[in-house]
Amino acid sequence: MVLVLSVPAILLAEDMLISHRWVPVPATYDAVVGSTIDANGNTVDITEKYLTVDGKAQRRRDLGFGIALLGGGILAMGYSVLGVLRPRMVLRATDEGIAVHVDGPGHPARLFPWEEIVEVRSGVRDADGADVAVLSILLAESADVPANPAGGTADPPWLHLWADDWDQPAHQVAPLLDPRTRRRTRTTRPS
Repeated sequence: MVLVLSVPAILLAEDMLISHRWVPVPATYDAVVGSTIDANGNTVDITEKYLTVDGKAQRRRDLGFGIALLGGGILAMGYSVLGVLRPRMVLRATDEGIAVHVDGPGHPARLFPWEEIVEVRSGVRDADGADVAVLSILLAESADVPANPAGGTADPPWLHLWADDWDQPAHQVAPLLDPRTRRRTRTTRPS
């Protein structure tokens, strides 16, 4: 989505700084700076365009907004391309448990040990009137569920992770994780 917004920002910045196809050209006046004689022997005035006082203010405005849009567009495009080339891992299952990025950008993944996970299943939750695929993790202790998880919703003792844009659907991920949970390992161990 950010990539879609960055392209018009860069194009508008180019227009403000260079081409002036959509943004009006700053106000100018013509001034005679000299004269010359053409091929027929006639004297012809040489004129140049100079910015008026208002034109100078318009040019400063165009430069300020143009540079800001160009910089913002380039940063947004770089951020988008970086996200495509190196996507952020949302969930990772290890021997210790499930590591999930639920604390927001810039924070490390939170590890939920297998001993604290009772069940993992897929499902659908309502998100602002639309049904969204989720991966639901039932934790043994409600206190372990983050209050406001990034990329999900909390319903203690459940943690529901939005999975609608995952590479692998939640209904394929859940069967891979659930056999390692406390509920399954407790019932399958020999007595």
